[in-house]
Amino acid sequence: METVDLEYDIQKFIADFPWLLNINYQNIPELKDINSDMELHIEGNKRPDLILRDSLTGFPVIVEFKRFDLTRDTVGQILEYKARITAFQKEDDILFKIFENKIYAPKLVIIVRSSDIYGKIACHLQSIDVIEYGNIESKVITGDITFRKSVEDFSKTLKNLTPPIDFQRSQYLENNVYDIFYDVFKKYKIDQKWRYYNNYDIGDYWSYNNLFLNKWFLKDQEISIGIYEDILHKCNFNVCISYYSKNETKLKELKDLLSIQKNKYIDMELRPDDENNYMLNIEYESNYFYHNVKNILDFNLKEYLKKVTVK
Repeated sequence: METVDLEYDIQKFIADFPWLLNINYQNIPELKDINSDMELHIEGNKRPDLILRDSLTGFPVIVEFKRFDLTRDTVGQILEYKARITAFQKEDDILFKIFENKIYAPKLVIIVRSSDIYGKIACHLQSIDVIEYGNIESKVITGDITFRKSVEDFSKTLKNLTPPIDFQRSQYLENNVYDIFYDVFKKYKIDQKWRYYNNYDIGDYWSYNNLFLNKWFLKDQEISIGIYEDILHKCNFNVCISYYSKNETKLKELKDLLSIQKNKYIDMELRPDDENNYMLNIEYESNYFYHNVKNILDFNLKEYLKKVTVK
C-alpha cells in the first residue's frame, strides 16, 4: 500500500472513531454533511485534515495527520491553521456558527508515526498534543477484522452510554451520584467526614477524572470506599463500589453483610489489592446503578457502618 493511502486510511479510521484520540472527542455532523472527504476549506483555501469537537468543553479540535515522523514543517502547518481559523472568522462562517466564540481557542492535535522527545516538548510548549499511531498502522492497513469489530463495539457502547458522554456528564455525576452520596452521609450522621468533589483542573487527567465516575471516600478510616466505572479493568462502564482495607477479616465480614443483595449486583469479589491491602469489589450493571443510586448507596453505607465506626 502506498504511503499516501496509509495516511488517508488512518485519517478515515480516526474520523470514524475519534474517541481513539481522546474519549471526549466527537465528530461534528454539520461538517460531515458538507465535506464528505472530511476536509474543510478555511481562510486562504487551506484544508485541515479533520476538525472535531471536545464534548467536555465544546471547543474545536484541529487534527493534522502525517504518514512520517514529526517535523518542524508539520508544527508550523498546524499553527498556521490555528491562526487562519482564529484570525479570519466571520459570524456567517460555518465554524463560527458551530462553535461561536469558542472557535478562538481551538485545541491542536498532530498524529504522526513517531516523534522524538524534543519534538514532543516543543509541541507541548505550544499546547499541541502529539499522538503516535504506532501499531494501529498495521491493524488499519491489513483490515484486521477483530480489531475493527472491537473498536466498533466500544464505539456503540459510548453512543448508548447512560449518562452519555457530553458537556453535562460531569455535572450529572455530581448531581445524581456524589450529591446523593452526601445525603446518605448526612442521614447516617457522618457528613463531617465528607469532602466536596468539585471539578478542579488537575492537569492531563482532569477530563477523565470528571467525565467518569471515580471518587474515593473515607480515606482515613479502617475501611475506605471507592466508587468508579470499570473502564480500565474490564473495559466496560459498569459501576463498582469497592472497599479497601488492611484488615482482610473485616472485609470478609462486610462481604457477608453485602451479599444479601446478590440479585442486585453482577459480581462480588474479595482479592488482594497490593502487598498490604485487600479490596472487596461489588460490580453493578451501569443502567441499573444509575436508576437505583439512592437505594444502592444507602444499603452499602448502612452495612458498612455495622463494621466500621467512623472516627
